[in-house]
Amino acid sequence: MESKLACEIVKDLLPLYVDGIVSDVSKTSIESHLEHCRDCNEIYRDMAFHLEEEAPPAEVSDVKRFLRKTKKMYLLYGFGALSFLAIFVCLIVDLAVNKKITWSLIAGSSCLFADAFLYVLCYGKKKKGCAAMSVISIGTFVLLWVIQMSRYYLMEAGTVWIFRYGLPILLLWLLILWIPVLGRTFLKWNIWDCAALLMLLSIAGSYVTKVITGDYIWGDAVPMREFISNGLGEAAAAVIFAAIGRFRKRRK
Repeated sequence: MESKLACEIVKDLLPLYVDGIVSDVSKTSIESHLEHCRDCNEIYRDMAFHLEEEAPPAEVSDVKRFLRKTKKMYLLYGFGALSFLAIFVCLIVDLAVNKKITWSLIAGSSCLFADAFLYVLCYGKKKKGCAAMSVISIGTFVLLWVIQMSRYYLMEAGTVWIFRYGLPILLLWLLILWIPVLGRTFLKWNIWDCAALLMLLSIAGSYVTKVITGDYIWGDAVPMREFISNGLGEAAAAVIFAAIGRFRKRRK
């Protein structure tokens, strides 16, 4: 009777013993029991064997981590080499055709913008969404200026539109993108709720953009016909994203 009772106690304590979270006194008693009890010893070996299978060795984890870093490195190096080649080819063609730097400056700026964005996505750790949005904000601002300067001063085409149209529209849409990102990063909003909010904000953004460019007046935003052509798709997407967010929350 006492032997059966001891076996039952040891079997209950074996999971804790395998994880190494029993007291020294209990550890000594369990090891003493395992030396004389074949049944409990087989159960212990089975537990230890499964634990070793579930937990990979540290060397395997190090190799996997090294391979991930190597893939990221080759991806960035490869993309950077392609970007350099594209910039070089565009520059040569631009000089050969136009005898000066014109559109190749826009192409080069776009490649550098893409490289910076890819670097943040690969190596960004904390608050990756904010880091990516920072690159997008700075990159689009610089690219907008490069397009304006290249077309007006280097290509001698177009007008100075950046102050009247470019910057107001850019700041409007950056604000629309930043709001869901900040909500996701600091308020821990559901990704689907962020997508739904983005769709709703884009409806207002489309109307304001048309007002800025002079293609719209506020009185035209009310009729249903205008809403169907300018905001019905975004509104439907917002409802779908919000419904998916509610469904996933209930499942959790």
